Amino acid sequence: MNLSLGLDIGSHTIKLIELGLEGNSVGLLAAGSAPTPPKALTSSVPADTEAIAQTIKRLMKETGAKSKEVHIALPESKVFTRVIDVPALSQRELTSAIRWEAEQYIPLPLDQVNLDFTILRDAKETGTNKMEVLLVAAPKTLLDKYLSILELAELQPVSAETEIIATTRALTRSVLNIRSVMIVSLGAQTTDIAIVRAGTLTFTRSLPAGGDALTRALAQSLDFNLTQAEEFKRTYGVQPDKLEGKISAAAKPITDTIVDELKRALAFYQDKYKEDHVQLVLLSGGTARLPGMVVYLAQSLGVEVQLANPWIGIARVSRFNVLTTEGPNFCVAVGLALRP
Repeated sequence: MNLSLGLDIGSHTIKLIELGLEGNSVGLLAAGSAPTPPKALTSSVPADTEAIAQTIKRLMKETGAKSKEVHIALPESKVFTRVIDVPALSQRELTSAIRWEAEQYIPLPLDQVNLDFTILRDAKETGTNKMEVLLVAAPKTLLDKYLSILELAELQPVSAETEIIATTRALTRSVLNIRSVMIVSLGAQTTDIAIVRAGTLTFTRSLPAGGDALTRALAQSLDFNLTQAEEFKRTYGVQPDKLEGKISAAAKPITDTIVDELKRALAFYQDKYKEDHVQLVLLSGGTARLPGMVVYLAQSLGVEVQLANPWIGIARVSRFNVLTTEGPNFCVAVGLALRP
């Protein structure tokens, strides 16, 4: 049996998933989460890096995870990701052309990033004379920070990819009979969006608004401190019939911003693939589980919305049943552990 370890180092929580892969069978071997040391992920102080590493080591021990090789995710907001159309080229021609294309899209000098690309659809599949290519560029300083954390945690990195790519891998397995799906990851600091068409990523975007922005909006509008605002947010969410609608009204500027961006993404997709439309929206991330969020987005978008379930097709023994409702939180880590 091959072991595969996915580690999602989030701004608020570190999530770990270890899977056993044998042929077509996938089994959950270890799972757990722990709070990320406050503000440590954005700090450059060595003690904060060490604190994250120690948290990971404790999590490894508590969950019983055995693999020392790990797949990690990089925050969408810090990585430049774009699906671009390029002329049909050979692999060698494409490699040099990508650097020229990258200079147009990436706001950093290319010597300061690690650049990678994947052909999503070739010219035959697009039916045009162009290929769809996923372009990803990660700042070297960002990678260095994560590598330092892993070294201190005594883990060996195998791969790094963006959070939304990992989430997409975890969730497309559960909707094989649906052609076009939007995946929305409602995190603490960002809302990450992907649209998947016939199993292939066609669109990705990150919006700097998430659960933390909702908490701040509640605190400001209702004159709460942040701890009170967080408790009210988790208890009442965006339900319009709770507390005379005060909570949903306070959250409205943030939720409207998110909905507007989702509508723009849907419109962009519809314009590009006129014969197609998004049939389902899957919500992942901790903020997805707020009371009323699924109903609110479904009504706002006019599309069916469901909470994400990354556990489909993964065998779990009874001790992991507690994770059933935690699926939206573990999508990134599951997707990383499923990486081939």
